[in-house]
Amino acid sequence: MPAFLSIFSRYLSVSVVLLSLLSGCGKPQDPQFIESEKAKGLVPEIRQAISTELAETFGTVPAPEAPLWFPIERGGIEGKIRSVKERNEQGRITRLKIKYEQDAPEVVAGDVIEIVLDPETILEAELKAAEEGRVSEAYPYKVTVGEFSKISGIITLSEPLCDLAEKGSPCIVKPNETLRTGRELYKQYCQKCHAATGDGNGPQAHMLKPKPRDLRLGVVKYTTTKTNIKASTEDLRNLLKGGIPGTAMPTFPILGNHEIDALAQYTKYLSMRGEIERGLCIESEIDFSQANLDEQLEEAETAEEKQKVTEQFQEEMQEFLKIDFPEIAFDIALDVTEKWSQADEPESKLEPSVPRPDGTGPSKAEPSISSLANGKILYLSTSAQCASCHGLTGKGDGDQVSKVQKKPDGSEYDEPGLHDVWGNVVEPRDLTYGVFHGATDPSDDIANVVFRAIAAGVKGTPMPAYGGKGLTDDQIWDLVNYIFFLAGDYKDVAPESLDVKPKAKAKAK
Repeated sequence: MPAFLSIFSRYLSVSVVLLSLLSGCGKPQDPQFIESEKAKGLVPEIRQAISTELAETFGTVPAPEAPLWFPIERGGIEGKIRSVKERNEQGRITRLKIKYEQDAPEVVAGDVIEIVLDPETILEAELKAAEEGRVSEAYPYKVTVGEFSKISGIITLSEPLCDLAEKGSPCIVKPNETLRTGRELYKQYCQKCHAATGDGNGPQAHMLKPKPRDLRLGVVKYTTTKTNIKASTEDLRNLLKGGIPGTAMPTFPILGNHEIDALAQYTKYLSMRGEIERGLCIESEIDFSQANLDEQLEEAETAEEKQKVTEQFQEEMQEFLKIDFPEIAFDIALDVTEKWSQADEPESKLEPSVPRPDGTGPSKAEPSISSLANGKILYLSTSAQCASCHGLTGKGDGDQVSKVQKKPDGSEYDEPGLHDVWGNVVEPRDLTYGVFHGATDPSDDIANVVFRAIAAGVKGTPMPAYGGKGLTDDQIWDLVNYIFFLAGDYKDVAPESLDVKPKAKAKAK
């Protein structure tokens, strides 16, 4: 063999080996949901219980699912059990026909059929079964299709349905189809930044500033909803359509409305999953953190005492998992569900109660001076304290930027400056730049966006809700007008003309 061919052969062999090591053997595996850092601090049995609970509620990354009662448009064809064709020895349904409320879907082996049960029924059956040491009569309420006859319409199930299923029971065929569509779109457009779990640690995250949002906290900064209300479904849709200017969050103009809808539902799905995981960890770490067990073992002086501590810990933990954990999981899921449902209620949307006044005209809050002049007074006041973050001239250079701030737990951050709930340093908006985030609706007037940011705050950030601090809508509009003055609007207004004080009101005789 010529020398150059020998060298090429060795180079080719090494390249093949390196390629196989990099790519792995066979087909790449689907990503999995990553356990949160909070969960890692718990003892293994509790961690496993949380993992199992999340898997039963939310499925897996390649096969996402959500309970029917979650405020997620998950997809599926609704119907009822029309007739029972066969039961097993225990009386559970194994073959059936379904009457659909719309055109009959094309059913194939592997499709899912879900019996519609309310969450309270499932929980009660689960707790009763746990007490009696048997399988719950509510499980399984989701089974897959084994065979389907196109001629007769008879469905043979891969396993029997639960005891609660009977003729006339409402059911859904192919539930979670919309979620699966959303998952595929998320994988293509979002996963590189936000990661499969939604924790914001995708492969491209380290290159971006600000860092991609950790969706698991269920916090959306820019919404049209009131203080302490989550983002509405429409907020999520509009954020996906319009992106967030000045960040790496792009627009998706090539996606149709149905695809945007599916992505919005999947985003909510990841947020609800993360919130429920966090809630379960908080409830469990009180007694069953690994640090708690280690501390008890360190205090035990003899091997016999250590054994006693371990046995007692195990006994309490098993009782917690059997009796308390299912109810805690249900209560947390119900709370998260109610909060997301509330966001879509009409009364949750924040709308100004009065129209925006002319900045050069009289303030509705202080009629003796202009709206701009009163806005400046409010901006510099010790009650509003806008300047402490945004600076005296709106440059975003207030004194809070250089101070070391405290975390929610009372400890201090490692670096000075303001921080958001994701632990990132955030710079107050330079108001003179004239770019304002938060327009979830492309047709929304930017003045309304600034009004909402002042009234409801910017969720997840140190920007407070001034509507909750006693400022009236008239006062907030004065602040909005002054902010637009700082941004370069009202060029004909001399800055010194705003240095006035309201006239003292005459006392009533």
